[in-house]
Amino acid sequence: MKKTLLAVALAPLCLPVSVAAQSADEVMVVTANRFEQPIKEVIAPVSVVTQEEINAIQAKSLAEVLRRLPGVQVVSGGYGQNTEVYVRGTSSKHLLVMINGVRIGSATLGSADFSQIPLTGIERIEFIRGSRAALYGSDAIGGVLNIITAYQPGEQQAQITAGIGSDGYTQLGGSVAGTLGQSSWGKLAVKTEQADGFSARQLPFEQDDDGFESHNVVGEIGTAVGENWQLSLQGYYHDGKADYDDGYGAVGAYTDSSLYNVAVKAAYVNDKLMSEFTVAHNQDKAQNNSQGKTGSEIKTERLLANWLNHYQVNQQLGVGGGVEFYRDSVSNSTTVYEEDERDNAAAYINSIYRAGNLQLEGSVRTDDNDSYGTNTTWLVAGAYTFLEDYQLSASVGTGFKAPSFNDFYWPGSGNPNLKPEESTNYEVALSGSQAWLDWRVTGYRNDVEQLIAWAPMDSSDPNSDWLPMNVDNARLQGIELTSQFNTGPVYHELSYDYLDAEDTETGKQLIRRAKHSAKWNMSYMLEQWQLDMSALYKGKSYEDDLNTKSLDAYVLVDVAASYFINDHLTVRGRVANLFDENYTSRSTYNVQERSYYATVTYQF
Repeated sequence: MKKTLLAVALAPLCLPVSVAAQSADEVMVVTANRFEQPIKEVIAPVSVVTQEEINAIQAKSLAEVLRRLPGVQVVSGGYGQNTEVYVRGTSSKHLLVMINGVRIGSATLGSADFSQIPLTGIERIEFIRGSRAALYGSDAIGGVLNIITAYQPGEQQAQITAGIGSDGYTQLGGSVAGTLGQSSWGKLAVKTEQADGFSARQLPFEQDDDGFESHNVVGEIGTAVGENWQLSLQGYYHDGKADYDDGYGAVGAYTDSSLYNVAVKAAYVNDKLMSEFTVAHNQDKAQNNSQGKTGSEIKTERLLANWLNHYQVNQQLGVGGGVEFYRDSVSNSTTVYEEDERDNAAAYINSIYRAGNLQLEGSVRTDDNDSYGTNTTWLVAGAYTFLEDYQLSASVGTGFKAPSFNDFYWPGSGNPNLKPEESTNYEVALSGSQAWLDWRVTGYRNDVEQLIAWAPMDSSDPNSDWLPMNVDNARLQGIELTSQFNTGPVYHELSYDYLDAEDTETGKQLIRRAKHSAKWNMSYMLEQWQLDMSALYKGKSYEDDLNTKSLDAYVLVDVAASYFINDHLTVRGRVANLFDENYTSRSTYNVQERSYYATVTYQF
């Protein structure tokens, strides 16, 4: 819901035509209901982060982007290290991650590796908070994150970027995008970056620098066939290496990782109908190497096909539906899984009704999986606009999280009798939109049952064999306040989150979730300068299930500046952790001290 003032000020300086100002009424999103619609018509809370915003704040990782967003708490160990993302108290495995609408992530771990998803070639990020399983199936208990690299119509650009920073950080990248002939287009973006890093773990772990390196390519080619058809081929590839402290005192432990996604899409669009067919294949592969030994290579492959449709019956009613199939297969170079493949077939329908000040939404989806059976999820939502500028909305929906291959089939410790985790999410919100201020107050409650955790097979005997079991239940409830407004040339985004994330069996708070968190993002234009600042407050949290080890509250402040020298050349600088806060986000892990970065971009 960003206002247009800053974008208008930037446009005449040197930014590409493709980032011309858009009002909130003009911003379009595709993730909320699986078809393109104005963000003002979406009932669910949506955050959109554009390429221009990522460049302005000079984020070096996806974690640095996500931690600025409402409802999100990020725990990261630094360059290339393990990253946890908590959305309204749900864990990383409860956030569905997609690239251009195609799910990615490890079927062995059951979640995406956020530390290995770079920012190369990203056009925008769409983030939906709240359950969306009725449209997307497993994983979408806490929300959906869609990373969009697809070519934007009318985009014409070629640029190179180079940068340096603290702890030996360097980056070099370039991109080109534009039309090919009368009806085709192409895009290519490449980036390589590396850093010496800092020691990931505290004493008594080895205090050596844990660096990383990353090489990434994003590409797309497409063509329009007639007035209504579009065909495209999209590709994404990442290869990375990250050092870590293995806990055995050995120096030189590291993880090799790679992931790719290739998708072929055919879309038909006219005044009333949108129909898109996608076939995709992606792979997530990692290998840990420690103590001078090459570890096992664990690989997930996913073959996916889906057919999505939306038909606008009239001005009031739109209906949609689709079918989806994906096959997950896994392999381990040193260990054979008891089962190494499973299929999931799904179908969904949804409808959106708008009449005057009233809007209603409904969705239902059925997933049939040959490992854990059938799960049906649903969502109903409504919104009513009153006094022209105010809206009251409410929703309730169910979700589920499938057990991972490791949960089910790890040799000697898998449990094939596991059931999927299940959730019911309730939400009510009041929002307003004035000339200078947009705001939203949301109350939510998410009951998550049958959480999977390691527990003794015989609950009366803690010395019996431990297996993954459906043993825990959690209640995640809270209040989320967001606002966006201008004060003269300064644009502000403010948010505050109160979160009560409780294990209902013990009454204790879930680990690493703070009850209180707040964020303030600010951007200011002055002639050819753009200044950005972000301040993040995270309150006290706990490191253990019994809440005996607390993690102190902290405040982090980052500042960034961009100077547009002319239509082609831009220089940027950033100071992260401006006040050199000494904080702990996870027990025994170090965090980066005050750090400095500079980049230069030349646009042809």
